[in-house]
Amino acid sequence: MPRLSNLRIGLKLAIMSAITIGLVAVLIVSQLMTAAQIRKSNEATDRRTDLALDAALAKAALRGMRIAAINVRYADNGKALDAQMKDLQAAHNDFNAKVDHILSLTVLPARVEQARQMKVTADNYAKNVGANAAGRRELIALEAKSEGQLTSADAARISQVQDEIEKASAANIPAAIALTKITDEIVEATTKSAEVSQAEASQSISFASLMTIVLGVLTIVVTIINAVLGAVGIARPLRALVTPLETVANGNFAIAVPGADRKDEVGQIAAAVQSMAEKVSSTIAEIKASGREVTNASAEIATSTTDLSQRTEEQAASLEETSAAMEELSATVRKNAENAQLANQDANATREVADRGGQVVAKAVDAMARIEESSRKISDIIGVIDEIARQTNLLALNAAVEAARAGEAGRGFAVVASEVRSLAQRSSQAAKDIKDLITNSNGQVKDGVELVNKAGQSLNDIVASIKKVSVVVAEIANASAEQATGIDEINRALNQMDEVTQQNSALVEENAATAKTLEHQARAMDSQVAFFQIASGDDRVSPAVVRPAQRAAAPVVRSAAPSKKPAVAKATPAPRPAANVGPARRMQAALASAVNADDWKEF
Repeated sequence: MPRLSNLRIGLKLAIMSAITIGLVAVLIVSQLMTAAQIRKSNEATDRRTDLALDAALAKAALRGMRIAAINVRYADNGKALDAQMKDLQAAHNDFNAKVDHILSLTVLPARVEQARQMKVTADNYAKNVGANAAGRRELIALEAKSEGQLTSADAARISQVQDEIEKASAANIPAAIALTKITDEIVEATTKSAEVSQAEASQSISFASLMTIVLGVLTIVVTIINAVLGAVGIARPLRALVTPLETVANGNFAIAVPGADRKDEVGQIAAAVQSMAEKVSSTIAEIKASGREVTNASAEIATSTTDLSQRTEEQAASLEETSAAMEELSATVRKNAENAQLANQDANATREVADRGGQVVAKAVDAMARIEESSRKISDIIGVIDEIARQTNLLALNAAVEAARAGEAGRGFAVVASEVRSLAQRSSQAAKDIKDLITNSNGQVKDGVELVNKAGQSLNDIVASIKKVSVVVAEIANASAEQATGIDEINRALNQMDEVTQQNSALVEENAATAKTLEHQARAMDSQVAFFQIASGDDRVSPAVVRPAQRAAAPVVRSAAPSKKPAVAKATPAPRPAANVGPARRMQAALASAVNADDWKEF
């Protein structure tokens, strides 16, 4: 069996929790089983109580049937007899209902047979009482006759009916006694069963209480044992780690952590703390060596930033002069662009006027065409009128011929025909005159249309030429605007370069101040690192200082920056001797070693 210290804390807690949970589960199961048994006993008790109650109520209903039977036997009129029969039927129904309920509750075959026998006996009892009621009704009818009306046959019948009633009543007595006996037996049996069930329930409750007490005490004892084992196996080893951790917090890493040989999480923590102390000691030794390198490199950085600041100021002055020249050039180009824009506007205005003139000419041509069309229509109408006059002249001539043939009777008609012919000839002559005038007018309109068309063609040529000029002027204006925009962008770029150069100058000055601050901080770091106590053999120079591979890699870091800003690289002075550059390179190599070392990552 493994030692307690070799078990993981999670396994320890799981075992202790499992034991406690198991006991609680057993306690819960015990309570559930006891509750189920008590519930079952209570259900049986309730069922037996219901049986006893139903038997008692059936007995009461039987008593009501017996009372109704007695009242039927001695009833002296029909109404009383009917009322007693209703009471008998109600008591009989109540008795049957209680017996049916007893049948639904009982499961014993003997008890079921008793209940069925009770129903049969009660039915026979009710039938006998019904026969007595019929006989009693007949007696009441016979007794209602006067003495003078009774015959010997009636007297004999009365005697016979009374004998039958007596026999039926005598036969019901054993049935009533049997029913009473059965109900008493059911009440007595169910009462005894209920008492037994109550005793069993009391016994179950007592046993459940005892089990609850035993399991509760056992759970408390196990919980106390778990608490003691937890304090011994978990809390005590953790308290043992407090002292070495406080020693580390005070800056002393030369410690020996107890409990590192344990196999649980406490042992892992102790081993991790021991490893941390050793690795931090080594890292602090390297930090001390790197701090000295930082101090030397910060002085070199301060000197370099001072030279860079001077070169940056000279570059800023040159950019300022270039920016002023570009502003003058930008103003000139902007003025040319404005003039080209004005010329473009004038050309557009001229083109619009020419367009409007062309539209007027087009409208005039359209009006001439409409006039020519109207003249053609009038000429057609005149032709129709001339044709009508000619036809009228022919009709008038025919009418005159017919009038001449008619002789004296057609003389008046001949005069009218002559007048009509005269009017037709004058209309024809007038139509010819109008047609000649319209023909002359059409010739003049055609000449005007030709002249207007020529004027419109000339205006179209003028508009086309103006459009070409407008396009050329617009292109000149756009080119001038684009040129002005480009020069403005160049000017803004120069201004931005000037601002960036000024910012670089300020940053260089800040870097110089930062280098001084870095030197002071490096010295302060040396004094702060001196707070930590490490093993005597760990106060050594950083391995990054003495490894040639990392020392050779440092110039790559220095040479990467000038490639991003060629202008600065041109003004960079010749590099200093290797004796002055060495501390910075050694500092960079030491920092790279500290960042990339596996021990530092683990820390």
